[in-house]
Amino acid sequence: SVSKSLAGASSSHHDLPNAHLSKRLMSSSTPSDMQGNGFPSVDESLGKILPSFGSTPITPEGDATTTTDSFISSAAAEQIAAFEPTWWPSDQALLLINWINETAGFPCYAYTIGATTIAFRVLLFPLFVKGQANSTRMAHLQPELKIMKDELDKMGTKGVDQKAQMRYSQQTVALFRKYDCNPLVSIMAPLASMPIFMSMFFAMRNAPEHFPELLSTGGMLWFPDLTAADPYCIMPVLSALTFLGMTEVGKEQMMANDPAKGRVMVNAFRALAIVMVPMTMKFNSGIFVYWTVNNSWSFMQTLLLKQPSVKQYFGIWDPPKPVPGQETKSIFDEVTNLIKQKKKEEPNAWAVDRVTAHNEIIEQQKMVKKKLMEKEGLKKGRSTK
Repeated sequence: SVSKSLAGASSSHHDLPNAHLSKRLMSSSTPSDMQGNGFPSVDESLGKILPSFGSTPITPEGDATTTTDSFISSAAAEQIAAFEPTWWPSDQALLLINWINETAGFPCYAYTIGATTIAFRVLLFPLFVKGQANSTRMAHLQPELKIMKDELDKMGTKGVDQKAQMRYSQQTVALFRKYDCNPLVSIMAPLASMPIFMSMFFAMRNAPEHFPELLSTGGMLWFPDLTAADPYCIMPVLSALTFLGMTEVGKEQMMANDPAKGRVMVNAFRALAIVMVPMTMKFNSGIFVYWTVNNSWSFMQTLLLKQPSVKQYFGIWDPPKPVPGQETKSIFDEVTNLIKQKKKEEPNAWAVDRVTAHNEIIEQQKMVKKKLMEKEGLKKGRSTK
């Protein structure tokens, strides 16, 4: 009997948790969910406890990343709203870049700077094409224009009258019409691009002062912060290399009109490409994003306009061949000729000065002699009296 009582006690002790679980399941189930024995099925019980498929995950409260991003975006929005632009071109360029950044939805601010730069270059592309076509025609015009100018110079200042000047002007106009070119067309593209270049440069230089939060996370790759300088100096070197490549590819066009001056310009640009690395390496990365994209576009544009099919389509002529007897001289040759000419003129100048001084002395002697003779004549007249 004792053993039976202990066994009953142990069975009732083990059934106690099961009874509690059964009560919980029965209390959480509706009568329709019950099986025939009064208990819910296992699937129905798990459906009440575990989340079902397709349910939305619960976001942990106090997510540090989300809070930081929202704080940065709100701070950037406040800085953009607080920006009070003037009519200065750099401020207007900042307004345009911010508008493109908001409407286009680029991943970062560096993409916006690059897209704005490309948009400006696309708009200026027709002017560059027209200017290059005009420059090639001007290069073919130069030999004939030089002959006309030399003939006018041979007449000298005294031999050139009003009729000769009018004839020279009419011949010059006819020559420009013959080659279908205009000197002003060649400078249209530089005049149009220079204000844009300066506006974008000063806009990128001043942008960190107005929008530090927006630009501090607006970079990419190895330059995540557009307000700081490139930590590896890759952007300054890349900008200088693209500028040097643009110069080397376009040097033929620069030397088409005047090879001597064009050679000087090419050498100056080569030196500038080297010097600009240490001079600009402390600039913020936003400036170099603009410079690199702009120089890369110029490099590719110059390569494109050198293709024979593209040149034929846009009416760009090949550079003229050198005229026999009119060999182009370098700047060093011109300086040497000027020095030699000056040395030749110096003895002549001394000879002229000596002749002039000698004549002046003779004139003075004649005047003195004349006065002496007049005095002697007066004396003789008095003695006779």
